[in-house]
Amino acid sequence: MKKSVIVHILVMVIAAAAGSFIASSLVMEQNKLCSTRIKIGQKSACGFNKFIADVEWMLFINYCGSIGSIKNDNVNEVYSKLASIIKNDPDFVKAYEIGALMISSQAPDKAVELMKIGCDNPRLSSNWKIPFLTGFILIQNVNKKDLPALTKKLKTDAEGFFKIAARRGNPAERYVISYLMRAKAAKLGKSWKAMGAKNPIQIINDRHALLCAWIDGASAGYTGRDDDMSSYSMVQNSTKDITQKILSIASSLKEEHPNDPNINKTINELKTSLLKGQNFCGKCLTVYAPGDKFCSSCGAKVVVYGVCEKCGTVEKGAFCSGCGAARKK
Repeated sequence: MKKSVIVHILVMVIAAAAGSFIASSLVMEQNKLCSTRIKIGQKSACGFNKFIADVEWMLFINYCGSIGSIKNDNVNEVYSKLASIIKNDPDFVKAYEIGALMISSQAPDKAVELMKIGCDNPRLSSNWKIPFLTGFILIQNVNKKDLPALTKKLKTDAEGFFKIAARRGNPAERYVISYLMRAKAAKLGKSWKAMGAKNPIQIINDRHALLCAWIDGASAGYTGRDDDMSSYSMVQNSTKDITQKILSIASSLKEEHPNDPNINKTINELKTSLLKGQNFCGKCLTVYAPGDKFCSSCGAKVVVYGVCEKCGTVEKGAFCSGCGAARKK
């Protein structure tokens, strides 16, 4: 054998060994940056795991075609393909946001288990869609009888996932908060007890439960409760919008059930706690301004406030602008 051939073979062997060493080093660095890869990743493919995941994703899309093509008889195979993609690349966002969502109708339990991996991935800690979609699947697709066991396994329920999404400062926070309140309402059961109240109030329907959840959620930031929502930018910057949202729900309930004692008790709790000091129409709960004698929304007579006791002029400063009388403190 010629000497040059031997040299070429030795160079190839050394290059292969060096490549293997470099690939192993790269995998170790990847594991340091992404702890989830250590737990769920497959064995190293010489550092080409991300490339393999990309190829698997293209094959997955080609195989599935559309959500309608996923049936009971092939959903396990589809799940296996998705699981392989995520094992090779735990940071593959589309595998969670699109892939897991595709199997959520036929296998919601498997879908949320995959989503949970994305929620726990520190490299995706700014992604709000994955936890939001996880919560959405839990309340929309999972059978209620299977929900307790699944949430116990996940160690988080729909409300918890919506809270994660809301805290990530997403551009659709108003939408996320709305679903968070629905999840809170679903957990209330048949009765609700206002903060500081002695006796519980019976919940008559889902909309009533939603009102109670909004009252709890909006009040938590002022009471230091564990479900404090004051960290959410919507609560910090949209107090007026939240008030209008709560009053809108309360108003519709009062109109539909004008004589229901549970609805009336809930509205009284609302007036004396979260909205204490504000003035509302007793009939439709619309906020009215100082000096108003009738509600601008329903025409009902309201209790006049914020006017001079002598001449009835709306108070603006220390002295009445109509008669000069000193304003009582």
